[in-house]
Amino acid sequence: MTQLRILAPVLVDYYAVPGATLRNPVGYAKFWSGQQPTVDELMARLAADLPGAPPVVTLEHTRVASSLNLYRTISDHAAERPLQVLTGALSPAHLPDEFAGTTDPLKLGVTEISFRLYDHGLMLLELLADVPPSFTRPGPDLPTRLDDLQARAVALGEHAARETVRRYLTPVLDALRRADRDEQIIEPATPADDPVSVDFGEALWVTRSLVVVPSEPGADQVVRHWVKDVVVTDDERPPAERLLNGELDHLVRWLNYLFMDRTGAGGRMRRGDPFRDQWEALRYAQVYYGVLDRIDTRLSKILADSAAADSRWELERLKGDLMRLSQRAELIIMERRDLAKYLKRAVRREMDAILAFWDYEKLLEEPVRFKIETCDRRLAELAARRTARSAMFTDLILLGIGVTSILGTALALTEFGRSIASDPDSTVYDLGRSSIVEWVAAQPADAILLASGMTSVLMVVLYLFFRRDHST
Repeated sequence: MTQLRILAPVLVDYYAVPGATLRNPVGYAKFWSGQQPTVDELMARLAADLPGAPPVVTLEHTRVASSLNLYRTISDHAAERPLQVLTGALSPAHLPDEFAGTTDPLKLGVTEISFRLYDHGLMLLELLADVPPSFTRPGPDLPTRLDDLQARAVALGEHAARETVRRYLTPVLDALRRADRDEQIIEPATPADDPVSVDFGEALWVTRSLVVVPSEPGADQVVRHWVKDVVVTDDERPPAERLLNGELDHLVRWLNYLFMDRTGAGGRMRRGDPFRDQWEALRYAQVYYGVLDRIDTRLSKILADSAAADSRWELERLKGDLMRLSQRAELIIMERRDLAKYLKRAVRREMDAILAFWDYEKLLEEPVRFKIETCDRRLAELAARRTARSAMFTDLILLGIGVTSILGTALALTEFGRSIASDPDSTVYDLGRSSIVEWVAAQPADAILLASGMTSVLMVVLYLFFRRDHST
């Protein structure tokens, strides 16, 4: 039977504290291992009113990772622990909003639901469904039925992602944050008024993987239509023909994927299955493409906001956002390259091929680095402009003080000289009479005001001259 495996990267509010695994690996592993009973109890409580056993959520980072004595086998990964933080297994009964009372033939065929939580705000949701023969039987309307299957798969992935995050993942993250009161492991929750929070629980995209049995009636038509829009650059022949004649056994390129199940293993992708390595590679590729794509999008927003930023508070906020995003981007790029050292070679080769077809470095890594530099330069320019404006206001204030001081000093000197001239007794405190004071005191008030005004004008001219020279 043809099966459909849905894979959707979903935005979630989970970010690990950068470097937490390296600063205190023992404390990090102890935290996660200590939370497993709490998570088990939470799952039982959340599913108390639902039929069957409760969902199973397994915390994965419960062992202390070591960088010593690795590569004990070449048939598996050399990493001490998986990339995902936790893994969850559900059944359709655990998502009643999506599956209860449904008559959708695709939903009725769902046999497996799972999710994996990764750092940098991403969750992968997977669903496996038996495709009813009504979608794949031969006939002139087969393309229409396959397009309908694709649309149903996208809608199912979107709706199941929202309910999984709302019903199960968010309560788990809340419980973990309560246990991590010092915020040593998990970063605080995103404020509800942050525009980013409206995207939590939303799928970035939904991929559709058909697992086709070549001997089934109409399989060749299904294969040809499912990958009709996929182009393989290393061969001019249509990829569908290469799948059908046995040159390829799978095609993982762009959103519509296809696996030729010639052994009858199905699409469960368990250990030992023929497409296990390819599916793991697809997971890793989806994770790294998804998290860096979100950073790229947020950097574009910061660049747009910087064009309108004016206040000091806005600049400081944008600088803080830029610093956090640039750190995340650097961590993601480094983590992918570190992970590549420990992956099974077949998985790494497939992951590199997928990312290369997606132009990962050209479309994401390079633009992210460019946008970080552009945002940094733009914010520095705005900060310099604001500093210059503040300096100008300071100069104007000092200029005003200087102008008024000139007039005040001249008037005070005039009043002092005339008071001495009218009170000879006060001169006994001086060593002698001051000709300068006498001369100033003898001048008319209009002359004092005129001289003070001319001196002030001269100061203004000098200020403007040096200010323009500095700006130039």
